[in-house]
Order: sequence, then structure tokens, then C-alpha cells
Amino acid sequence: MNDLDLTQIAARLSPREVEAHGLAPLVYRSNPMPELREAALRAAAVEPLRLADLRKLLAALHERAIRPLILKGTALAYDLYDAPEHRPRGDVDLLIAKGELDAAYEVFHTLGYRERAANVDEHGLRQQLFLRADDYGVEHAYDVHWDIANRATFAGTLTMADAVRPLPRISEHAFGLARPEALLHACIHRIAHHHDDERLIWLVDIHLLRNAMTREEHARFWRLAAERRVLAVARRSIGVTEQWFGAHALAATDFLSAGQLAAEEASHAYLRVETRGGVLLADLRVLPWRARVTRLRQLAFPPAEFMRAMFPHLRTALPLLYVWRGVRGVVRLFRKVGA
Repeated sequence: MNDLDLTQIAARLSPREVEAHGLAPLVYRSNPMPELREAALRAAAVEPLRLADLRKLLAALHERAIRPLILKGTALAYDLYDAPEHRPRGDVDLLIAKGELDAAYEVFHTLGYRERAANVDEHGLRQQLFLRADDYGVEHAYDVHWDIANRATFAGTLTMADAVRPLPRISEHAFGLARPEALLHACIHRIAHHHDDERLIWLVDIHLLRNAMTREEHARFWRLAAERRVLAVARRSIGVTEQWFGAHALAATDFLSAGQLAAEEASHAYLRVETRGGVLLADLRVLPWRARVTRLRQLAFPPAEFMRAMFPHLRTALPLLYVWRGVRGVVRLFRKVGA
């Protein structure tokens, strides 16, 4: 990572902001500020425990002939960063084929993980969280995905059939998306799930991926963005990254025609929505009518066990819990995204 210099960026931020942006270990390695020491040491101490847990899980999944793809932070930590603890993350994201989920869940249960209660929202929720505390009190969290995005607008943009890359620093059973696909996922994720939030560690990921890619990989990245109809989203994420870290020698215009650059895309709506309600409408527009009705019904009336888990301290009748959730949900529709 010799091309990554965070000196000027760190100088513009307070230590608290550096940590909030996920940069504490990266900044501390070259500028050992006392305020960042605890965060850097904590990341270094936890990383070996995380790795051992992940290796055990991957081996157990391999025994069941299940090959997950490791996504986002963990994959990039072991592919691009000098030391994996330099890339903070709260969980490990795994993409597993939908037909293998039942078998994968059995593996998690056998190893002592518990599921977090989740709403039944088949058109808006495509992941399940598993948690386990080890003998040292460290909690290991795995987010199991059967699609790369919860948002219907981006569902299916990348799949298990796309190109993969071995991650031998993790184990012989570890694979992630190939770098062009991983870059496209990084560009999508910060907008689809975080509404264009300029959290710097996500932009560092994008910067490092671009600098590690060959010209042929850049060409594949931009072709994928155009083919999967997320070009505007990709250009937005690349543009924000370049505002922080400088322009790259290769751009979309080097590989795509004027017609491709100007194509209409449903995902472009995500660059314009300002409220949570706008996000919901953008997703509903890409669904068939029956799926729209199903999604709204499941959002309004989730299972009783989910309601009890969501409101454990409210000792009231279940119908009143639904009313309370509905009122709160309507209010949230008018909140700005990211709030």
C-alpha cells in the first residue's frame, strides 16, 4: 500500500473522526497518535481470533461441499492490506447460494452460532446474521447473504457465477469476488446500503482496488457496470474516491461508448432520493405488482416472534405493537436517508 498516504487526510480530522471513518489502525501505523492507540491495539489483538474462527467455519462448510464467497471488508483485508487488522470491520460477510442455505445454517448451529431475529421480507431482506462468543469473550458475527444487496434495485447485480479470487492468506477454502467484481460491489454497497455516505474506509477500499487492477481488469469493471446497469452508481463512487485520493489514469470514457455512458438505469434513482420513503419507492418500481403487494404486506405485518424480539421491553398486546411499529414506520419514511 505504498501509494496510500493518509497524512493530509488525517490532519483534517480529529482522532474521534479518524476512528469513526474506520481509519484508526491505518493512521496509527505511520502516525502513532496516543488517541488512536487503543483502537489500533484492539484491532490487532482481535484479528487472530477472528481468523481462527473463520478458518474453522470455512473448513466445516467445505466438509458439506459449501463454498461461500467472502465479501467486502474481510476479503479486502486479506487481499489488499499489508496487515488485515488495518481494515476494521464489524462482521464477516458471506455470499452463499440460496439452495445451500439450509445446509449452511445447520453448520452454523452445530458450531454454536445463534441467529438474530429477522423480519420476513423476501423482497427487501436477503441476509441473516449469526453470532457466537468465543472462550475469550470475543463475539464473532457472520452476515450470510444470498444476494449482494437487500435493495431490489441492485439484487442479482453480482452472483455466485461471477469471477472469483482465491484468498490464501485466510485458507485454502477461502474465495472472494475477483477484483473487478469486488470493486463494483464496493461502489454499489456504499450507495445502496449507506446512501452515498463518504465513510473513508470504504473509499480507501475503492482506491486500493483500482490501483491493484490491470488495464484489462479496469476494462472488465466498466463493462460490468454498464452491462449490469449500475454505471451511474459506479461513476459516483469512483468520483467521490478521486475527490479524496486523486484521479486515476483510467476512467470510464477509456472503455465505454457515448451511448453506454448515457444509458438510462433504474439504479440511477438512488443518486437522487432524499428520504427513506424515496428509497422504498425506488425499490418498489423495479418489482412486479404482486411482489410489491407482498413486500408492503410483510413490512406492515411481520411475524409475531419478530415483533416480540424487536420490542422486548414493551409489555403490551401484540396488536398495539403493530400499531406502534406502523406509526413509527410512517414517520421514518419522511426522514432523510442516512439519518
